[in-house]
Amino acid sequence: MYLYETDFGEVFRPRPKTPPPKPPPTPQRPPPKEGKVRVPEGHWRFCGTPGGGSVTCDLNLSVRFRKSFAEFLRNVEAAYGRWMADSTANKLVKKLAKELKQWHEEMLSVHALDNDPMTLVAGLLYKKSNGSWLVVDSSLRQWRRELDL
Repeated sequence: MYLYETDFGEVFRPRPKTPPPKPPPTPQRPPPKEGKVRVPEGHWRFCGTPGGGSVTCDLNLSVRFRKSFAEFLRNVEAAYGRWMADSTANKLVKKLAKELKQWHEEMLSVHALDNDPMTLVAGLLYKKSNGSWLVVDSSLRQWRRELDL
């Protein structure tokens, strides 16, 4: 095999390295809306004004009662999931499981039936983190049985 030079006379040079493109900035979540906010299926939330990097909200969740505690937890988690990411709802419900178990036993003691509509009132705490408002904590306040007439 014979090697010969072409008449082009150009020397190979590697291209200059370009820096990798910057990832797009993550969108910042605004603070929760002030006042009363409704969603379909009977859920609503009331939030105060943001101050000092935190906001507290009252959350009314409409849940169908289940005699099985595991199914009841899934219903409560789905109700929380309408207001926040599913992973956050899952984390909060796991944290509140002990209190929810007590409430479930109280509901059974007052002879609640499967599919009875219940309203759970909970408190939510939003905190500002890196410019976004995130749900940090939740507390259970009261439950009541709704009447279907």
